[in-house]
Amino acid sequence: MTSIRLTRRALATAAISAMAGCAAPRERAATVAAVPKDGGPEMLLVGPDQHYKSITAAGERLAVKWDPFAKTPNHDPIHMIISPGPPGYYDQDVDSYSRKWPKNNHGGWPPYHGNLLGPAVIEGEPGKPAPELTCSGGGEGVIYLQQGAFITSDYDTTFRRLNFDGFKRPDGQGNYSAIRIGTLGENVSRPGNMLFEDVRLTGCDDGILGGSPGQTVTLRRCEFRRNGGPIGRTHNIYIGPVDLLTVEDTLSTQCEIGHLLKSRAARTIIRRTRLIDIDGTASACLDVPDGGVLEMEDVICEKSPKSDASWVIHYGGENQDAAGVMFHPVSSISIRNLVMIAPARLTRHPSWPILGFANQSGAGEAASGKGSRLIKAEASNVKVYGLDARQAGLPGVQVLSAPPQLDVTSPVRI
Repeated sequence: MTSIRLTRRALATAAISAMAGCAAPRERAATVAAVPKDGGPEMLLVGPDQHYKSITAAGERLAVKWDPFAKTPNHDPIHMIISPGPPGYYDQDVDSYSRKWPKNNHGGWPPYHGNLLGPAVIEGEPGKPAPELTCSGGGEGVIYLQQGAFITSDYDTTFRRLNFDGFKRPDGQGNYSAIRIGTLGENVSRPGNMLFEDVRLTGCDDGILGGSPGQTVTLRRCEFRRNGGPIGRTHNIYIGPVDLLTVEDTLSTQCEIGHLLKSRAARTIIRRTRLIDIDGTASACLDVPDGGVLEMEDVICEKSPKSDASWVIHYGGENQDAAGVMFHPVSSISIRNLVMIAPARLTRHPSWPILGFANQSGAGEAASGKGSRLIKAEASNVKVYGLDARQAGLPGVQVLSAPPQLDVTSPVRI
């Protein structure tokens, strides 16, 4: 499957460069500097009955607080709490250039207000239903920078108790995302730990996209559903070459063409997670194209017959040397308690043999990139249905006589 290039600076510096290349700045909107006296994070309360009536209004405050063109940049932390609103309240509430706002009603500078240039906690109001952050009809608030509702940087960021839907280009040719994990590249010693907890991401080009060396990403009790698109370059989850990706108690399902989970991380840990395509068209349940350390425990993978790829899990086999993404020097595969379910045949490719764990790390540098070599898998308690022991591609396989029950209920706790 064709991949996009993810470099150290390409994802988030696009936000700064795009802003610098825009027309002359418009007048700043009036803001309230609610800087706490105790040195804690600045609180931004958002909602119908709160100080900031919209996410965009709170974003205008952040555009002033975190002005990237200031002589002395301010990277102090913030804590944004978003209260639920009536249906449609937060639709297109991603930027002052969105159709949600009358022309020239806001227009703060920079033109994009979801760029997180400091430590941030962004969460739904505790004890309330998760706010519905939607982008229906064309996502013009996202179009400005081709990014997402929020773009992280090199700072620790937490998203919690939020629902994102519809950050998708309507012509099917886009690469939008609900959350873009970027980097300023200004201080590689700052780790940039990204936590997503009890978050739903549906109907986007990418649910989450990005990540760079030095960062960590954790997905805990998240739901990804119906992301992806017809060009095959967008996915439910696509994490770049971060140091560590941890996925726990998460459901990823019904992706269009792309992968349920794609990771270029140096180390990928997946626990108690369901990668279940049901009637989707996902290419793979899991793609780990650059090798690295892969640890899986208590994972269920189910492949739809509508898929355009012949493997359930793919490891190695994607040469990205030209893009500066090489095979990870430290690589290993450890699997415990894995269930793989495959269809009898692929609807569009009935003659293709279906593979469970397709390990292409030893296919040679031309296929798997510089530094690639065969990484043998250590596996125990692997159960398969629709595959024989040879097709499974892992040692110690038990072939099931009947398909196991699939649980597609949401793991999100709100």
